[in-house]
Amino acid sequence: MLKINKSHFSLFQGILTISLLLIFSSCSKDDNPVDSGGANAKVTGKVTGDSGLYKSLQKTSDTESNLGVSGATVILAQVQADGSLKTVSTQSVQTDVNGSFTVETNVSGAQNLVVVATKSTSQWKAVVYSEVKSNSTVYCQPVNTQTTAHADVYSQMVVSGQASLVSSADLQMYLNSSVAAQINSSTTAKSQFASCLTTESQVRAQASSHTYFGISNSQLQTIENARAQASVAFQSSLNSHAESQSSAAQDFRTYQQACIAAYTSASVKLETYAKLLRVSSRAYMTQSAQLSSSAYFSASQSVNAYLALAIRSAAESKFQEAGASSTQMSSVTSAGATLSASISSATTISQMNDAYVQYHNSVVAQLKLVLSAYASLIDSIDASINGSTGAKATLNTALSGTFSATLYINAYTSFYNALTTTVQTTLTGASSTQLSSATELLILANMN
Repeated sequence: MLKINKSHFSLFQGILTISLLLIFSSCSKDDNPVDSGGANAKVTGKVTGDSGLYKSLQKTSDTESNLGVSGATVILAQVQADGSLKTVSTQSVQTDVNGSFTVETNVSGAQNLVVVATKSTSQWKAVVYSEVKSNSTVYCQPVNTQTTAHADVYSQMVVSGQASLVSSADLQMYLNSSVAAQINSSTTAKSQFASCLTTESQVRAQASSHTYFGISNSQLQTIENARAQASVAFQSSLNSHAESQSSAAQDFRTYQQACIAAYTSASVKLETYAKLLRVSSRAYMTQSAQLSSSAYFSASQSVNAYLALAIRSAAESKFQEAGASSTQMSSVTSAGATLSASISSATTISQMNDAYVQYHNSVVAQLKLVLSAYASLIDSIDASINGSTGAKATLNTALSGTFSATLYINAYTSFYNALTTTVQTTLTGASSTQLSSATELLILANMN
């Protein structure tokens, strides 16, 4: 299980540490080596009902808890091509007084089975991301309204034939409690969110193979294996912390870092992943425009929370490469923390945009201090990027047309290349490290 004590690590160091853990642990194929002591595969978990999985992300009290639902009937099922559920458990079981259950199946080697819990007129579901195996036990995250939304979106992907395109890591990352609430309150939202997630995944995969990013199929396989491992570890951690909202919140933050570290474990630079994620997240948000205004905001907030983390980690890495002092690094880290906090507490899209503007200002200010000999030139470059006819205006014009994956990928890679050319032709006399740092940091600062 991946754990980081964040009080002793910067964001970049935490991700680097998780990356090393992923590399070392990838030697094992068994994500859940728990002997069940019997022939059947077992799934164990807890039904918590109407409580949200990460509803406490902005809370800190260890006394907050998810109370279990006792007396619920639990089965294990498999999603069929038409979206129906076929029972695969050997028999139904009842949750105990704490809401806990263990259900068995003679199915082995299957993934993405669905736990279904019913009590009176209420029903909750959760996808089991681990592969179930004979003679072993796997863990299901707390079964509640949020995981029900996950299961409904996954079922929709099976129906549309897109289930293989979207990983469990994406479902867990983007369908937070507020997004789940939107899905559960609308008859059309689950298919709409499924479409958005599919678009994000397709654009990310297509962009990865673009010459600008140059991520090989072998690297992509390593990344997906690591993301799947992180997803399973996250589910197991949530099962262990089913009664603690604050622990679940920390589990989610560790999970976010692990998904970023999946790329560095495959020798993909943090800044490369941040730029790649910006392309796919912009596509995700464009597709999300079909949603209601409240659902669109929830989708935007969840995707920007993760994007901000990727940008922050990449910026920290580049500032360290540039030789930033401890004081300068502290300022960069603080600016990143403020960015994430502002996105988390935002109530409008405008507030999230403002948070990126403030982060941009902080990054540019620190870059001018680190590369003080080029401070005035950095100011000029940044002003040019943000001018009425600058690179950012060109990017936004290109993205204003009818959506296509190729259009978005070409628009962003052209934007990145334009900034690279501008920096390299302007900062004459700078070292290769200085040019790289200035280029990537100005790109990262101008992703809003």
